[in-house]
Amino acid sequence: MIEKGKIDARQFTVLVVMYSLGTSIIAIPSTISTYAQENAWITIILTTLIGLMIVFLLNQVNRINKNKNLFELFEYVFGKWIGKSVTVLFLTFVYIVSGKNLRQIGDFITTQVMVETPIQVIMLIFVLTSLYAIKLGIEVIGRTSEIFFPYAFTSLMLLIIFVAPQADFKNIQPVLVNNIEGAFLTVFPTLGTPYFELVVFLALLPYVNRIGPGRKAFYIGVGIGSFLLFAVTLMSLLVLGPDFSARNVYPTYILGKKISGIQFLERIEILVAIAWFFTIFFKISINFYVLSLGMSHLFQLRSPKVLSTPLAFLILIAGVYLAPNMIAYQNFLAHDLAPLAGTFGIVLPVLLIIVARLRKKNKKKKKRKKRK
Repeated sequence: MIEKGKIDARQFTVLVVMYSLGTSIIAIPSTISTYAQENAWITIILTTLIGLMIVFLLNQVNRINKNKNLFELFEYVFGKWIGKSVTVLFLTFVYIVSGKNLRQIGDFITTQVMVETPIQVIMLIFVLTSLYAIKLGIEVIGRTSEIFFPYAFTSLMLLIIFVAPQADFKNIQPVLVNNIEGAFLTVFPTLGTPYFELVVFLALLPYVNRIGPGRKAFYIGVGIGSFLLFAVTLMSLLVLGPDFSARNVYPTYILGKKISGIQFLERIEILVAIAWFFTIFFKISINFYVLSLGMSHLFQLRSPKVLSTPLAFLILIAGVYLAPNMIAYQNFLAHDLAPLAGTFGIVLPVLLIIVARLRKKNKKKKKRKKRK
């Protein structure tokens, strides 16, 4: 394997949590509320259950050969040339997602926090910070995630606790009477981020010190991330109401502005921004790292660090041109991401398992024929 570094199961758990919350914590409540309205919290529960089944599927893919990362697995299962072709397609997907994620954090900061700052400057700062993380390697990324996770987790929990007194359960009533179709039909686009995107962790799973605890950590990380996403979405509905949550691009950030009764603290909504800065940073960094790892494998380079610098500027270009404005990104998130991510997050793993099992059966048949 190209990467020599290792992370432990706890660090893998934290990386999964941060990745799961990355773009979801700030954008998903609005997307779900638009279609599911007061039943959006039910949609989150359904997506969580399906998300855990997706993790089971991904763990089964890892069992094909636990010592090979995703790109090595493509060639191991499909053969050299088909495997490399699949790698190119997969890296294109990761590149698109990385650019879109970078654009999203740029849009958020320039519309909510630093409105006079050029978006290109914000995106450049984030991509250069991620580049520095890639240069340091997966071990440093894993250790850094342990440092920042308590801040992100505490910020979100404080947000939930502080706005809880304003919750009004009438905002989610009646349950499954209106918008029933919307509650179930919204499940698929909601799976687009983060659950279908979790396939990128197949590139990191072989670098966990002990693979058994690593697979369990995958479930735990998705479970924690899903719980926080459910809690924030539910609070958005209870405090802001489904209509207000649907109309605002960043309802979670608006939720922070609703905190009252704490006279010695002001601008509490920055808690949401801090939590999201950390989570989106690690999501961009993980996608960036997987992209570097895949490119290094494709061109048979010794280290994923070799192409990281030019890739950083390519991601920046993608952030500028693939999503020219906020409306374009919202449309991508609501309509295009799920089919794209589902192709690589569900269809591809299923194909890997089927082909691997067929090849295993063929090998057994050949061995039996030789014995005869």
